Amino acid sequence: MDFNALFKVGKTLVNEYIVKSEDTADFIGNKGVTTLSTPSMIRFIEDTANHIVVDNMPQNYRSVGTKINVEHINPTSINMKVTVKATLVAIEGRKLSYTVEAFNEKCKIGFGIYEQHIINLGNFLKIEERRVGKECP
Repeated sequence: MDFNALFKVGKTLVNEYIVKSEDTADFIGNKGVTTLSTPSMIRFIEDTANHIVVDNMPQNYRSVGTKINVEHINPTSINMKVTVKATLVAIEGRKLSYTVEAFNEKCKIGFGIYEQHIINLGNFLKIEERRVGKECP
């Protein structure tokens, strides 16, 4: 399947999120750090990138995150808005690569590279079923 025909390199999407208490480092166990956690920033990044391709994804195919290299450089408080910008920069077979940036209302809070791979959902789930209780190769 030619994914270059389905998706457009250079396509950018910007999404906005509001930081909630469950998005904080405190919520996941780093007590007292009541600012946006890095895992939550990554979740916002993954969500934004995924929405670039989801509408053109063939039936029974999905994109799954496989690699992320981001820096979380500034804190963001509860109730602040986070704006995430993701741009699809490369399609190599089933691999999709994005540049990503995140901003709060005052400054840049993160940036980096995010990669996804396109999977056939049925095949993926069958592989997982066969591996239940077994070690990974």
